[in-house]
Amino acid sequence: MIDEAEVILQGMDRRTPVALRQATFVGVTGGSASVDMGTSRFVCDFGAGYIPVPGETVQILSIGQRHTMFPVGPRPGIGTVMTVSATLVTVQTVAGDLAMPYPFGMTLSSGDVVAIGWSEGARCIGKMTAAPVAPPPPPDPGGNVLRSATFLAIDAGSTDRGAPRWWTGQPRAGNSTYGAWFYGSQIKDTIPASATFVSVEFYVSWQKRSGSAPRFALHTAGTKGGIPSFASYVEWAPPGGWQVPPGAESWFNALKAGGAYAGVGLNQGGDNIFSSLAQDSWSGAVRFSWRS
Repeated sequence: MIDEAEVILQGMDRRTPVALRQATFVGVTGGSASVDMGTSRFVCDFGAGYIPVPGETVQILSIGQRHTMFPVGPRPGIGTVMTVSATLVTVQTVAGDLAMPYPFGMTLSSGDVVAIGWSEGARCIGKMTAAPVAPPPPPDPGGNVLRSATFLAIDAGSTDRGAPRWWTGQPRAGNSTYGAWFYGSQIKDTIPASATFVSVEFYVSWQKRSGSAPRFALHTAGTKGGIPSFASYVEWAPPGGWQVPPGAESWFNALKAGGAYAGVGLNQGGDNIFSSLAQDSWSGAVRFSWRS
């Protein structure tokens, strides 16, 4: 049996046709949005509190003869600063990484929480004292909740192979050097042993690339001290930024509660240098998504 809502949505009542289509925003005409769809240009109502950039793709909800414009995709209101240039700031959000302008004279650093405005294009509109605490998502019908968390390294550096001598804060992969990022117990304290893998990403921040590929390997130490024990290594020379490591699911199972390892390391390899935490606080950050 089809209920009344389905009758309306499918247009079977022959009175209220409903359609959701995409169009191109042109501008504002008499207080209404002007859009192009195919070879036609027409005006419609604003359905959200933002004005798109001319040329931006938008959604048009048509109910009968009334047309209302909405954005395509989510519009996050907060994010965390990753990198800053003279003109743009790159911000991590729940909808992905975004590059946007920021106010003249504003000083931003990696790790700052910022507010994002969307009227006429995404832009940073100010710093926030802290990120608001989001309520937990409701469980899905199967009883599992999709969760995610990003963990910044609490320490990093390199030591000689023969004896512990942590002589630099830069994780280095060299012929006689072990490098490592340390996370304390935050990963194991957050991700339960029963969690099931969805994704793992690793933030790569280079200082020097030379020779053969770095040998990435998980290690056993939560904090810097002696020489940690390493798992089997995988040669990996990723580009910068967020990258999916080879064997991502193995990383997840080894680093969550009950796993055998505590951090990410470099078991030699070429002459490769990654940023210290002083050079880039996001160096070595890991981002997990899981169900539990």
